[in-house]
Amino acid sequence: MSNKVTKTEIESFDKSTELVKAYSNGEVTVYWRPELCIHSANCLVNLPLVFNTRRRPWINMNGDTTTEIIKTVNTCPSRALTFLKNAKSRPGKTRKRKKKTPKFARIEILKDGPLLIKGNYIIRDAQKKKVRIETEVAAFCRCGGSKKIPFCDGTHKKIGFKG
Repeated sequence: MSNKVTKTEIESFDKSTELVKAYSNGEVTVYWRPELCIHSANCLVNLPLVFNTRRRPWINMNGDTTTEIIKTVNTCPSRALTFLKNAKSRPGKTRKRKKKTPKFARIEILKDGPLLIKGNYIIRDAQKKKVRIETEVAAFCRCGGSKKIPFCDGTHKKIGFKG
């Protein structure tokens, strides 16, 4: 899974009331959206010299290589952490690659956490209206305690949900 942010997402950051923080080391910019965080702690476990909640700022972009930072950001299941490689000033043409869209959605149940849906899917509410999803991954609440039902807001950690 890639948590590479799209230009459309970056444009939506400016229009949204959602908090988005950007951290850069010159080669890559990591975007953090705390409202999406489900506290899987992949970032803290995988790269503690970069991601440390006991420090301010909690992301130290000089704590490891760009490659390792991208690898760790790609493990964020909720896409609360995303990245964008910064443009290099190279002369010449750059070739655009077509993004492959998977035919089917992938569903993953996280231990003691939410249900993740990735890929090609449409979500509809009880009135059959489409629910707009801004990201490639949706995290659905399994504990019933979320204030953002049907989406996960991390409440499962607070209430000790097991399942």
